[in-house]
Amino acid sequence: MPTLARLLLVSACLLGAPLSVMADELPEDTNTIKSLTVEEARKLADGFQGAVVVVNSNRCGEKLALEKCLPLNGLKSVDAETAEALAGYDKGPLFLDGLTTLSGDVAKALARHKGLLSLDGLTTLSGETAEALAQYYFCHLSLDGLTTLSVEAAKALSRHQGSLSLGGLTTLSDDAVKAMAEHTGDLHLDGLPTLSDDAAKALSQKHGVTLSLNGLTKLSDEAAEALAQHQGFSLLLDGLTTLSVEAAAALAQHKGELLSLSGLTTLSNDAVKALAGHNGGLAVDGLTTLSDESAKVLGQRRGWFLSLNGLTTLDAATARALSKHEGELYLDGLTALSVEAAEALAKHQHELNLCGLTALCAKAAKALTQHKAFLTLKGLTTLSAEAANALAAADGWDGALPKLTALDSPDSVAIAKALATREGRLSLPNLKRASPKTLTALIEKRDVEIPLIVTLELIPEPDGSTTDRVVLPEWLEERQKQQRAEQQPK
Repeated sequence: MPTLARLLLVSACLLGAPLSVMADELPEDTNTIKSLTVEEARKLADGFQGAVVVVNSNRCGEKLALEKCLPLNGLKSVDAETAEALAGYDKGPLFLDGLTTLSGDVAKALARHKGLLSLDGLTTLSGETAEALAQYYFCHLSLDGLTTLSVEAAKALSRHQGSLSLGGLTTLSDDAVKAMAEHTGDLHLDGLPTLSDDAAKALSQKHGVTLSLNGLTKLSDEAAEALAQHQGFSLLLDGLTTLSVEAAAALAQHKGELLSLSGLTTLSNDAVKALAGHNGGLAVDGLTTLSDESAKVLGQRRGWFLSLNGLTTLDAATARALSKHEGELYLDGLTALSVEAAEALAKHQHELNLCGLTALCAKAAKALTQHKAFLTLKGLTTLSAEAANALAAADGWDGALPKLTALDSPDSVAIAKALATREGRLSLPNLKRASPKTLTALIEKRDVEIPLIVTLELIPEPDGSTTDRVVLPEWLEERQKQQRAEQQPK
């Protein structure tokens, strides 16, 4: 659920593309394009295979990578016919953040685009243009550059049926808020630092999956009571840095599935007790420590999930308390885990996420094998043979090792052999370095997920033994052939 605020282009690569714009060729970086004819726009929409754009998520500064984007932020203006051609890009998001003005005709043409549409360069919006953009309902519409919004434009945008981001607005009249409350899709108003009680009451009547107000730094008890009546799935208030017990008790009555308060770095025990009454997912990722009493209270709550990704350490007593939580448990901020804490968490009976761990000792790994529900350890960058043996036998572990990029330790063959004994899924999608013997051991598991062999760096045997040639079995050659075909631009 991203709010497309300020974006960073990390790669705009078209395989084999030239470095400059040529008449019959596509550019490497489409943001360098300053103007387009209709014919060039059609060619770009049809032939460009997409770039990766990294944007700010709407949660605590997290980044989100969007694939197959067409970023054209160098364009300062387009006519309606060119806009219609660009709207035909059907592979992914379209970024036109260089546009500072938009006529109704151009807006109407762009509204035909069937992917995410970002127009963050617009600072004002006429009623006519807003009315045209309201016809865009396929995906997420980002207008984070708007600094003002009239009631007329708000009424028009409220008829937009998709996700809408207006993160640049720092003020919004109560009448405009009331108009936006009619919007039935996701609504992101993350630039508002304050919200009147009347505005909160208006937004409480809003339907839609997500209401994001991450710019609010404080909330009156009355506003909290009003927002708790929000009819949607998610209520995001990650900008709040303080929360009274009364406001916490009010927000705990929110009937949605997610209440996010991840800007809070401290919470009194009484506020924690109040929030523990929330029956949906609760995210308080800003907390870096928990008192024994708070841990006990949170462990006793029932809810979809509890996210405490701000915790960087966890003692055994806190782990024992949290293990009693009846719902999914997210502790992705932990970078290390003691054997005692692992033993305690293994008793948790629901999904357990420990994606911040980069290493796991053999005893801790063995302890976690006793966890019978879903277990994910996607941050591991190294593994010992003993830990690999333990994880391979863990029924709950999801088998995903996306951060394990090299198997180059002296015991790498033993690690690969251990992992290959796993009966469930085993995925090493970003493996880059391995020796021939290690690779041979790994592919003993016929359904192991690895990159194309030709992309791997085959290194000498880490234990100093003779390096052999890798012989690929026919089944793997066939599967790699399919992988290559799937990775070809369509």
